[in-house]
Amino acid sequence: MLLAVCRCFAADLDWGAVAKQFGVEAGENEDGGNSGADAASLPRPSYNVRPGQTIAVVAQGGDGRRHLTGARWSLVPSWSAGPALTYPTYNARIESAEAKPTFAESTRSMRAVIPASGYYEFRGRRPFYFHAPDDRPLAMAGLFSWWRASSSSATSPVSAADSSSSLNPMISSIPPRKASPWMLTATILTCPAVDGPATVHDRMPVLVPSDMTGAWLDRSIDGSSLLADLASNGTELSRRLAFHEVAPFAPTDDGRRIIRPLVQAEAPTLF
Repeated sequence: MLLAVCRCFAADLDWGAVAKQFGVEAGENEDGGNSGADAASLPRPSYNVRPGQTIAVVAQGGDGRRHLTGARWSLVPSWSAGPALTYPTYNARIESAEAKPTFAESTRSMRAVIPASGYYEFRGRRPFYFHAPDDRPLAMAGLFSWWRASSSSATSPVSAADSSSSLNPMISSIPPRKASPWMLTATILTCPAVDGPATVHDRMPVLVPSDMTGAWLDRSIDGSSLLADLASNGTELSRRLAFHEVAPFAPTDDGRRIIRPLVQAEAPTLF
């Protein structure tokens, strides 16, 4: 039995280094903080990140700059009546994302990179950990969306990588309301698995090559025109991943110990 693809990953990263890697500007805002990376919203290190939790995303804001901030893992489209849909949205198939109402708008102009240390796939109930051979951060392809719980949610959502005024210059133009604040949500794109990953699961996360990062994050480009090349080039990156089986772990388990290779017990012999 195949369990859901990419429903768990690890992220134990130096956010400053991630910001530098993806060209997030490190200028100071009016409060003296980093105007590109929202440190307060970024998640703590975890080796067991699951849907519904906060993940880090790199995305282009309405100001044209790249931002690194936290988002809820499970995309909620702006038109949704509530934050919980009747179907899972933590993954989106790259083959159909542009045609699905849930993901179409985000595919066109709200795309992100989701940095990770590695991710897990399951063969039946057996987990395997996938990571770069040199343990560099993986750049998983993602989509993002803004959602808020209010009767005015049909209004165009904030279109930047964070709803705080320090990261989004256009937030100041929105009059204060009593409604709930905007919530940033995200999903991870997946594609058919190949080579090593295919021995574990039939699908895998889409990885963004460094030479496609600019176009992928550029909101002026219709993402539909990028999907075929991204799937092809990202697949080549996935072929190079290292992976090993790890011991089964519970939703509440965490720490680097859970990515240790599983020690296989040798069958006893008489001689």
